Amino acid sequence: MIMLVDSHPDIIEFIISKMQNPRILRYLIENTDDEQIKRLAEEKLKFTPLTETEFDLYQSVVNYKPIQGLGGFTEAAIREADEKLRTGGTYSVHNPEFLTGANISVCITKEFMEAVENDEVYELRFPDVENYTAEQMQAYNEKWHEVGDVRKWEEMGYGVRVYRRIKAKELWNLINVCATYSAEPGIFFIDNANDMTNAKAYGDQVVATNPCGKVA
Repeated sequence: MIMLVDSHPDIIEFIISKMQNPRILRYLIENTDDEQIKRLAEEKLKFTPLTETEFDLYQSVVNYKPIQGLGGFTEAAIREADEKLRTGGTYSVHNPEFLTGANISVCITKEFMEAVENDEVYELRFPDVENYTAEQMQAYNEKWHEVGDVRKWEEMGYGVRVYRRIKAKELWNLINVCATYSAEPGIFFIDNANDMTNAKAYGDQVVATNPCGKVA
């Protein structure tokens, strides 16, 4: 299981990473207003143009007029040939084996869901390591893996950088489209889990889970 919180700067790339359906990638490109989603979907999508021979073959199928009493191409074959001619080639995906041995899920925070419900802009943030002093960088190297929550990190007094802002509903829609048509990413309500976990009694927190712990 690989999990990434909803506010991480790489969250959009993470969500799209396992999408193997070219039609859905094309849908995202044509229907999103977010330029980063569009660009990442375009980078994932692979287009192979028809060769001259393939074009002639598909054109022959579309133009075929069956002789009475003799068989011909099925309607499905004619539709496929027509589609190939209209698109001019075949769509597939780059790097189709990427992360095939892993499940991916997004850790959903209460702040994100509130931003979705209120139709607000959501910030993608991470510790501002590029501007840390040597002392702050040492603290990051020693403590970040134990904290792992940019909200808590900021409360501790360390600088946090906003990498970009996105409409929360746009990000939520991306999660739902990809989950519907590729069964990933799953979603894991990380704040709810930490509110209810017994690990608090030991001073611990939930940072991830195996696949059985998520809501797909």
